[in-house]
Amino acid sequence: MKRQRLTRVESSLTPKQAVRFWLRQHYHDKTSSDIEQWLIQRPLSSYPRPALSTQMNDAVRAALKGQEANRVNQAVRQAQMHADFLFLLATHTNSVILHDSRCRRLRILLLNEQLRNAVHTSGEESAASKWAANLRDFAVELFSLRAASDLIGKQYFDGDCVLLRDTVADLEFQTKLINNMMNAHDHVMAETGQPELAIASDEFRQLIDDVALARTEFFVNFAKCKMLDDFGEAESAIVHLRSCVVDAAAPDR
Repeated sequence: MKRQRLTRVESSLTPKQAVRFWLRQHYHDKTSSDIEQWLIQRPLSSYPRPALSTQMNDAVRAALKGQEANRVNQAVRQAQMHADFLFLLATHTNSVILHDSRCRRLRILLLNEQLRNAVHTSGEESAASKWAANLRDFAVELFSLRAASDLIGKQYFDGDCVLLRDTVADLEFQTKLINNMMNAHDHVMAETGQPELAIASDEFRQLIDDVALARTEFFVNFAKCKMLDDFGEAESAIVHLRSCVVDAAAPDR
C-alpha cells in the first residue's frame, strides 16, 4: 500500500517536483562513488533520465486524460524536456566541479610554493604583489563555483542544494585553505599600513557575484544544449552551444 501511495504521488509531480524528489532520494548526502555504485546495480530503464521520462509521460497523460491526443503528446514532450534539463543541470554542475578539483588542489600547492619563493627572492615586494594577484584571481574562480551552485539551486530547484557530498567537501576544504591565505595577506597589509591592498573588498565580492552569474549561464546553456540535442532539436541546441563557447571564452569564467 505504501508503494501504491508513493506511485500515485510520483505520477502527479511536476517536472521540477519530480527532479527535486529524485535528488532528495538519491543525491543528497551521497558521494559521486555512491551514485556510481547505485547505477551499476540497476538496469538502464531505472536510470534517472529514462525513469524521469517515463514518470513525466505517466503524470501528464493521467492529468490530461480524455483530452485531444496531439495536445497530450505535446505536453508530455515538454514535461520530459523540462525534467531532463533540470536533471542535466544538477549533474553537470557536480561533474564540472569534481572534474576540476585535482587541478584546483595543484594550484593551491603552487600558490604555497610561490609564496615561499617570494619570501626568499631579492625582489620580494614585487614577487609578493604578483603572488597576491594570483591568489585573488584563484579565489574569485573558486568562490564563484559555490556561489554559482547556490544560484542554480535558488533559481531552478526552489533553494535545494544540487551538490553531492564530496563536491561540497572539496569546495569547503579548498575554500578554507584560500581563506586562510587571504586572511594572512590582508592582516599583513593592515599591519604595514596598506589596507587598500587587502584582497577582501566590496569590489572583490562583486567580481565573485559577476563570475558566478556567468558560470551559472554556462551550466544552464550546456544542460539545455545537451537536452535539446538528445530530443532531436539540433538547431536549438546549436544556439545554446554557441552561448557555451562564448561563456567559456570570456575572461574569469
